[in-house]
Amino acid sequence: MPADRALLERVLSSSGVERSPVAPASSYLGELFGALQRAMVAAMVAGAKWLHLAPWMLWGIAGVLATLAALLILRAIVSRVRRRPAAEPKAIATTTAAPDLPRDAAGWRAELERRLAGGRTREALEALWWWLARSLAGAGAEPDWTSRDLVTRSRRKDLRDLVRRLDAFTYGPRPPEVAELRGLLDRLEEALA
Repeated sequence: MPADRALLERVLSSSGVERSPVAPASSYLGELFGALQRAMVAAMVAGAKWLHLAPWMLWGIAGVLATLAALLILRAIVSRVRRRPAAEPKAIATTTAAPDLPRDAAGWRAELERRLAGGRTREALEALWWWLARSLAGAGAEPDWTSRDLVTRSRRKDLRDLVRRLDAFTYGPRPPEVAELRGLLDRLEEALA
């Protein structure tokens, strides 16, 4: 026998039964936090009794600790926001766009020095990649090659760690310092010599 819809609606509305799914009021993390909070309060009360502190002093200590915790959380949030770039950094076109002018390794090396002298490390990374590509593969280096392609096609697996460092600088969260980039350049020049 099918249910009477109208009767069912009246019963549900009059009984106050919640018909939309609701997330549970408790969760594992909530329970864990509550247990930690109760343990800390118990420890503070026991410490206050042991030290013979007045209740107002206990509330003062709790307030100071809560304020410190809030400040630490705020500091972490502000620090994270400051580290995040205001806009997404432009992708460096080391492997997707052809260089403006066809250059040989020496031309890219000169361009690299020019960009480093100007403190433009993000742009210097592109020049460093192309200098390395032209040094290893000459004019055969293609703009769509990845760093892995470059190492594989040039059969220079010994450069794998240095090229990984170059990729970490290129795609990492912060641009490298000029000194870091020069250090990598020196190590690559040693490996190529």
